[in-house]
Amino acid sequence: MFYLSQESNVMPFYMVQSMSSGALPPKTYYRKQTSDHPSHTETGNFTQAAKQNYANFNHINIAAVVEGNFRSGQGVPTGRNIFQI
Repeated sequence: MFYLSQESNVMPFYMVQSMSSGALPPKTYYRKQTSDHPSHTETGNFTQAAKQNYANFNHINIAAVVEGNFRSGQGVPTGRNIFQI
């Protein structure tokens, strides 16, 4: 018996988190998840990469970066200051 495979119409999910520091403009970062429920290691690596990018971009110490709310299972964010890492 021959079975046809069907493509999934499921949107990929992304991890999303904003970073800020004082009067500097906030940036929102996103990255495609490797599974529906990313591991703590995956989410921690994403947050650390976003913090490091924000600190490097703004030439500040990473300790000055304030993490925003982390969300997983999101679509690609829209708006200003959105960056894929």
